[in-house]
Amino acid sequence: MPAPWTRPLRLLALFPLTVSAWIPGVGSPEVTRGFSVDTSQRNEVISFYQAVYMASEGYWDRINWTGVYNSTAAGAEGTVSAAFVADVERRVNYFRAMCGVKANVQVNSGAAVRIQAGDPHVPPATTLKSEAAQRSALMIVRSGSLSHNPPPSTTAWTTAAWNGNRNGNLALGYYGPGAVDAYFKEDTAGVSGWNVDVGHRRWLLFQWSTDFATGDTPGSYAGGVARAPSNSLYVVPQLAEFDTSLGTMFEVYPPAGYFPAPLNSPFWSLSYPGADFSTATVTLRDAAMAVEPVTIVSRLVGLGNNSIVWQVPEEASVESVGADLTWNVTVSGIQGVGVPTEHSYQVTFIDPNRLDEIPVVTGDPAPPVSGGLYQVGSASGADEVEAGMFLRRTTTWTEGAEPDPAPAVIDRTSGTYAFLSTQAGYVYSGSRSFRLTFPTYYDPLINGVPEQSFELDRELVPGPAGTLDFKYRRGPMTGASKLAVEYSNDGGLVWSDLVTPISGLGNSGDSVFQSASLPLPAGANPLRVRFRLFYVPTPGGTMYSYEADPSLASGIFIDDITTSGCDWLEPGGTVRAPGLTSFTFDSATAGIGLEGGQEWWLRARAVLGGHEFPYGPALVVNPVGPLQLTGSPAPPVTGANYRFIPEPGAESYLFEVLNLQPASWTEGAETLPDPAVSDATAAAYDLSSSRAGFIKNGAASFRLGLSDPADDLDHFGIERTIVPSVSSELRFWTRRGKISKTNFLHAEISTDDGGSWTSAWSLAGNGNTADGSMSQRTVPLAAWAGVPVKFRFAVRKAEGGVNAVWDGTTGVWIDDISVSAASEFGATHETAVDGTADLIRLDAAAAGQALVAGSMVEMRLRPVTGGVPGGWGPVTRVVPTALPLAGFEAWQAYDFPGLEFPFDGDDDADGLANGVEYAFSLNPWDGLRVPDDLALPAGRLEISRDLPVERTDLSYGAEWTDDLGTWSSAGVVIDISGGRISASAPKGAGERFIRWKITAN
Repeated sequence: MPAPWTRPLRLLALFPLTVSAWIPGVGSPEVTRGFSVDTSQRNEVISFYQAVYMASEGYWDRINWTGVYNSTAAGAEGTVSAAFVADVERRVNYFRAMCGVKANVQVNSGAAVRIQAGDPHVPPATTLKSEAAQRSALMIVRSGSLSHNPPPSTTAWTTAAWNGNRNGNLALGYYGPGAVDAYFKEDTAGVSGWNVDVGHRRWLLFQWSTDFATGDTPGSYAGGVARAPSNSLYVVPQLAEFDTSLGTMFEVYPPAGYFPAPLNSPFWSLSYPGADFSTATVTLRDAAMAVEPVTIVSRLVGLGNNSIVWQVPEEASVESVGADLTWNVTVSGIQGVGVPTEHSYQVTFIDPNRLDEIPVVTGDPAPPVSGGLYQVGSASGADEVEAGMFLRRTTTWTEGAEPDPAPAVIDRTSGTYAFLSTQAGYVYSGSRSFRLTFPTYYDPLINGVPEQSFELDRELVPGPAGTLDFKYRRGPMTGASKLAVEYSNDGGLVWSDLVTPISGLGNSGDSVFQSASLPLPAGANPLRVRFRLFYVPTPGGTMYSYEADPSLASGIFIDDITTSGCDWLEPGGTVRAPGLTSFTFDSATAGIGLEGGQEWWLRARAVLGGHEFPYGPALVVNPVGPLQLTGSPAPPVTGANYRFIPEPGAESYLFEVLNLQPASWTEGAETLPDPAVSDATAAAYDLSSSRAGFIKNGAASFRLGLSDPADDLDHFGIERTIVPSVSSELRFWTRRGKISKTNFLHAEISTDDGGSWTSAWSLAGNGNTADGSMSQRTVPLAAWAGVPVKFRFAVRKAEGGVNAVWDGTTGVWIDDISVSAASEFGATHETAVDGTADLIRLDAAAAGQALVAGSMVEMRLRPVTGGVPGGWGPVTRVVPTALPLAGFEAWQAYDFPGLEFPFDGDDDADGLANGVEYAFSLNPWDGLRVPDDLALPAGRLEISRDLPVERTDLSYGAEWTDDLGTWSSAGVVIDISGGRISASAPKGAGERFIRWKITAN
């Protein structure tokens, strides 16, 4: 099939205008004009971009053009909607405001055309600018001509069209606000060299202008004929329209201050009324003030105000930045009466979708299940700040395009074909699949093939071996058509490939669905994933489109999207308000009941100009219920304390510690010792089988199968709790007997003690042909590293499948099951705890054995009331370390877990800072002030107290005062001995006070 029709997009600038008088005019501010913005304030520029520039996006859906292309008669030019004209007016005034020019231009105001003496073609004097511009736009697209003096032989020519061309900025390939962007940027591919004079921009920035008019056609593609859109923007003013109320000023582009990088240009310009730039020089310096070369490309007089234009190097003309990019400009040697001889300014390019002030949530990472108060950092200039609460889920999910439940995806396709497709043969499971195909060969808005995409509406939290898994089948799809599978870890600002884009295979496509399993990068931020179909233009290239043949299964079909080794964030509640500085996190605001053992991510984001920016970094919060132990996840091998919320009415507690040991076992179905397995197979056969040739070692192996036509699941579990390492593997041997191809053997893993199971490996049946021998299988367990898991083996029947006829040869045999480089739960030890306690200590005594660095320990509590033990509280898992924290951090983490404030804070509000309580081994929670002992030895004033531990990371001192304003350490003597510390100072003539001074080294 032929490639889409394309042509260069073109702009045309205007002739010089000589003006001899200035007559002011006034425009009334409204939603599309009257703007001002302080470009020295980054967030104000961003807010202005989001609120004003972006408000004109979507103009392609609002043009409502009433004209026709197949006629040149009067009226064929049609009209456009008032909303579309407002989009143009808003976009023009956005740029003018950013450049510091009065942003009060009106568009299509009803003003009459400009008629000059000597015009060779004169429309009726009552002709409106808007009428001339609209007729001009039709002439441009019908003739392909961008001439400012088109001859009468030009297709669709009229005197009004000639006048519109004469006085307008002209574009073929752009329309509406898109044309305004192109006029300002002056960087359109395929434009003639004279665009370096930036005449379009200069007319749009002409500081005294007040009245423009726009004429537009939106372009089309039908019957193999493509028409590019067009624009004629009437910019040359009537003298009576001038507004000189602001006097003269420099017109600069890109302007000084912060400026959105997507609107940058390789051609920078400076204009000033009456200025002589004939000998002017331009110096460009980067942020470090190093000089970069520029090329002066124009010193033109007229076309608005006199100007100088210079081309900047590639690194300065970028239209995309990650970090802010600053340039310094000085134009020297300017001449002219009353004209400044030099103009210097600085421009900083920014990403208008990226903030450098991201609100951050702070607060207690282990609040009670009743909730807590959290603080939110500020974002200057924000309309509102929103706090979001997200529950981390381990539950599995599959997106399969089915109607119930509705797919959790964001559809960004054209809407002209069925995204949720029922195309016969192109559905992997269920009744529908996701379809991406090109709706048309040519989209006039982008002058090319429109890409299609959809995004998973989930935030993913991959583990160390997390994968994105899906099925896909390509229909007719050329090699220049490609599917990108991409991820973003910054809320969608930047997308990166998960895999090299999948190319089409031509007319035949895939005969069956293909499987994909793509590694997901783990990190601190959650991931978003999208699927994007795009076309790479190539000389002589071809493509398929839905428009050309709706019956053809063109494009790519995607089904059963899921993940493995990957959690996701379920959105909970939000709190949003202007100037939000704090919020309550509880069951009411979260929208879901808070429970012990949950993991919540609390994040905040700013709203500027009505745009919601990505959430900032998460504060990970684990609500604590009764009996939930909280403290350091990595205690020293010498032990640490753990806090808990007491159970009301408990007289005492039992503290259980479960220790890990190496997982050195092999399950082989032998009778001595008995296998540590649970049997959930049918009564028709025994789990233990002695069939010759189907045993790896010993006298028996495990057998699984589906023994009758209705059976769809048989399984057995390993009754051990295993903690894999990154290098762990589940290892076993299998041999298939006669087993249906719609039966599958699965090795499954549970992270919730058997509550739910995830398949980590599967093997389809092989029909009536048995395997020739036992084969070893291995399943990597890195995705579950550090997580207690259980294993089971299951045979399942696929939906719609059938089972093989049952006999002694039916099923699959499994033997010698083991796990490498892993630990398993071993011995437990219980300790009685007093009923008044809210703190317990994990150490060798509580564990019943020495704590081992790197070996996981499980802890839990149960209340005892009336001598009867209650239910166990939540499990807390910790891994002791041989490299613990030291000093105040260790005291805070290991002795008083949950201490909220730092060294100079005061958790119990007793007037003693935490650092002082640490220095003297006091309790920072008891609210008690243990007084010093006071003595008056000869000529001295002395205080002293017990010092159970001398902290080597502190300096112990004291200071005195006579006026409680000025303190001194002169003459102070410190003595530490015999478990006591004393400080003495010289006795004063009157009142004298002394206090301790504790300093962290």
